[in-house]
Amino acid sequence: MAPQQAQAGSGVTIHRGYVPGLIGRVAELHGCYYAAAWGSGAPFEALIAREFGEFIEGYDDRHDLALSAFRDGRLIGSISVFGRRRLPEGAQLRFFIVDPACCGCGVGKALLAQALAWCREQQLPRVFLWTVDGLPASRRLYEKAGFRVTERVPDDRYTVVRDNLRLELDLSGV
Repeated sequence: MAPQQAQAGSGVTIHRGYVPGLIGRVAELHGCYYAAAWGSGAPFEALIAREFGEFIEGYDDRHDLALSAFRDGRLIGSISVFGRRRLPEGAQLRFFIVDPACCGCGVGKALLAQALAWCREQQLPRVFLWTVDGLPASRRLYEKAGFRVTERVPDDRYTVVRDNLRLELDLSGV
């Protein structure tokens, strides 16, 4: 099935589903961003490439969502929803990243809004995500969307010790 696309303003197009080059570019965006933000290295970028590759390999557009934002033919952001994992805790947002050169232009807000709209269409009871503490712009975006921190877990797997935060959004009453 061909990817669906929608305009997001500012010359940005958001595609739904797989597009060629997506796996490598999403891993690259994560690797570069988190290396600059908190000194992650190859183990983190390899983890993203492996896990995102597995997600795309098993992708089912009836139960999962992959969105990617492009400007001038270049990937500038992505977000995915593991919807098929309809565990009691709901769906999981993953692989959310925006190219730092595009932060503040509304791409992240548009990706998150479309992902949450899809979750509501799927009638998922809640959505959760894990993020790293110390990324204030990301946390503000999540909290503005209604997410709340429900758990804090120290993590030293990716070269630098950081606290991981679990954030949840209840969709059952929305």
